[in-house]
Amino acid sequence: MTPIDQIMQQDHERLDQLLEQSAQAVGKDAWQEAAQFLEAFRHGIVDGHMVVEESTLFPAFELQEGGEDHPLTALLRKGHQDLRVFFEEMAEAIADQDAETFDDLLSTVQTILKQHDAKEETELYPYLAAALADQGEAAGKRILDFEAEATS
Repeated sequence: MTPIDQIMQQDHERLDQLLEQSAQAVGKDAWQEAAQFLEAFRHGIVDGHMVVEESTLFPAFELQEGGEDHPLTALLRKGHQDLRVFFEEMAEAIADQDAETFDDLLSTVQTILKQHDAKEETELYPYLAAALADQGEAAGKRILDFEAEATS
């Protein structure tokens, strides 16, 4: 099985591609296509990626590091909350066919995601295999199954 840190990093890349495809569709005024790509991105990141992190990965890391309210996972959870709001605003911009607002939001989201993902990939993911009883196999399977569902 692929290590959990690699699975999560690959999922970041997959999700980034969906967001970029949405942005490209906005650039072509292909609003329905933009909405579909954005919804695939939102579903993948909110209903898949973030759920696995918040329900399994963060608690395992916190347990290993001494309990809840770890500054790193608190920061990452806050980032997830903020991003969810931005994703809704991006969907509204697409529904309104407002490319300027979408582009402004996209720039903000991409900056936040770049910093957020880097923090996860350097400060959290390397420690997950040791923190999880099964070395992250179940969490990795959930992500891979979610990806397979999204592409079918």
